[in-house]
Amino acid sequence: MIQRTGFLMAVLSAAALYASPVTFTDTAGDQVGSTNPARDIQSVIVSNDSSNLIFTINLNPAATLGTVSFDYGIGITTGSGANGDLGTDATYHGNPYKRTISIASSQGGMTDWVGLFPAGGSGNTTSPWTSYGFNDYVWNSSTSSWGSAVDTVSSGQPMTTQNSQTGLSSITVTVPMSDLSNLNLTAGSSFLFDVYSTGTGAGQTAYDSLADPSPTNSTNSATTQYDGSLLDSYTIQVPEPGCLGVALIALGASRRK
Repeated sequence: MIQRTGFLMAVLSAAALYASPVTFTDTAGDQVGSTNPARDIQSVIVSNDSSNLIFTINLNPAATLGTVSFDYGIGITTGSGANGDLGTDATYHGNPYKRTISIASSQGGMTDWVGLFPAGGSGNTTSPWTSYGFNDYVWNSSTSSWGSAVDTVSSGQPMTTQNSQTGLSSITVTVPMSDLSNLNLTAGSSFLFDVYSTGTGAGQTAYDSLADPSPTNSTNSATTQYDGSLLDSYTIQVPEPGCLGVALIALGASRRK
């Protein structure tokens, strides 16, 4: 009985590890300022476990992330009244990476930023990038500043590849919810977010936005401020009831043995 109980607890633990992923899609080919497929976000899959958010950014399948040096960003807010960064000034533009990217005042401004950068190589055919690192920043409304990164993952996580092509076109990052302290994330709570492709230098815009189905800047300018009011929403989940059924089936099989 002790063995069976221990087995059940192990199965329940495994079954409860991840919530059901939610896929957010974007229009294909809507990036501006560049035809490079690595700037074309086509979908983002979001999930969570008990302590982390998991983001998978899927780009145009023709993207070859191993040999391009683009950055990506995740802008987060809790919506109207969030007391986030409303700045579109020439220094920070509304985010700590100093890209010309912000969340509109109608949505409360940006409260959290996860910036992604290539790592694990030199970005060429001889030494391609193997992963993407990330920084987490929290906006301090009382001091009107971003401050230092809460978490810096320089080594990054391995990039993944789609089955339909040979290039690298997906990035997965696991972001501790404790880093996003402005949000107080618990089961059932929600936040608004957007995912952007951008360049590697300050002053560059969002070449693509996940939440905006049309080009982010009608002028196709590489430096025009993108002040997004269209955002996606994700709710922190708990395991689906079906997971319990899987666990009980597994327990039944162990009893028959």
